[in-house]
Amino acid sequence: MNLGWICGFFVGILGIIGRFTWIPWVSQYNYWLLLIGFLLVSLSGGNRRF
Repeated sequence: MNLGWICGFFVGILGIIGRFTWIPWVSQYNYWLLLIGFLLVSLSGGNRRF
């Protein structure tokens, strides 16, 4: 795991929590947090070879 994947996962979880609960800053930007989290995970995990 690298730092981009971990940060993306954390930001995505914040977006999911903000979607279903009311936390002032997180709920206001829940869509953008999910989008940024997805992009971070996909970009940081895309250069691995299995």
